[in-house]
Formats: sequence, structure tokens, C-alpha cells
Amino acid sequence: MRTITHKMKEPFLSSLFNLSGGIFLKTLKPFKKGDFIEVNGEIGSVTSSNWTRSEIKTIDGETIEVGNAQFLLGTLNNLSDKNIIRLELKLNISYSENMTEVKQSIYDFLKGYSNILKSPKSKITVTKLHKNHVELKVAPWCLLDHFLELDYKLETALYQHLLNKGFNAPVKEELFSEIREIA
Repeated sequence: MRTITHKMKEPFLSSLFNLSGGIFLKTLKPFKKGDFIEVNGEIGSVTSSNWTRSEIKTIDGETIEVGNAQFLLGTLNNLSDKNIIRLELKLNISYSENMTEVKQSIYDFLKGYSNILKSPKSKITVTKLHKNHVELKVAPWCLLDHFLELDYKLETALYQHLLNKGFNAPVKEELFSEIREIA
């Protein structure tokens, strides 16, 4: 089990902040057990919450212990209340490409899609390094009602966008047939 805490020099201060976060949670009740939340980039379903710590179970089944100070000091989104969900797109980009330009092109592409939400912000992270390319995870947000439509076509459209912009984006095998259909 992983733990998300605020790194403080004094254990007493850390405990005090976690207790303050617990009072905040008990008073304002920003979520309840079973709600799907995002806290500081971690997403999962709330399994328990006490005065100092809360636990969430991620989509992968991992249990994460969160110090309640994170709800005061960090970012909390109750996705159950907002009816939103995060997409996870995987892309391959050649090492020879300027990653800053690639990221900007991806963000520009996502801005052009009306069903992609501006908040919470989309994130781009490196997930794996290969011999000739890097694997990126692009994580934009959408309304739950648009998830299936976007999940089906957005990754392929993003690959096509990058290819049209002249980026060297090695295509994953399962996308070959979909890209041929678009072309």
C-alpha cells in the first residue's frame, strides 16, 4: 500500500495538519465512502476515512493511504458529483522529436475537441522508454456521457494529428487498421 503525505520536518506538525484535514472532511463532507475522487493526481474510490487518514482504491485495485492534510493542501475533485471521467491515451513518439513541441501540439489538439474539458487540466506523462521511442500517456477529462465516443476515436485521431504535423510517431500495431480507415 502506498501512502500520500505532506513531507514536513516535524512529526507533530504533520499529525496536526492531518487532524485539521480530518476536521475539514467531517465538517464539509466533500465526499462520502464509495465516491470516485481525484486527490493530487491519484484517482480512486474512497474505501474509508477517519480523523487523520483516508484510503482510496485505484482503478488498478491498489489501495492508497492519503494523509488528510492532502485535502487541505492539495487538489481534490469529487468525480462522482461532477459526472466526469479521465481518458487514458497512449502514444509513441520518436526520441528525435522536440518533446516540448510534441506536448504543445497535443494540448492544441485537445483544445480543439469540444467534448474535452478544460478543468481538470489534461496531463501528459512518460510511461515507458523504448529503444527508439518514448511512450506517452495523455490523460484528458470528459463528461461521462462522452466517454465511450471519445475513448473509441480520440487516440487514433491524435495519432493522425501528430503525423499530419510531421512528427515521427511510431504507430502501435492495433492502430494500423484504424488509421488506414481514416486515410
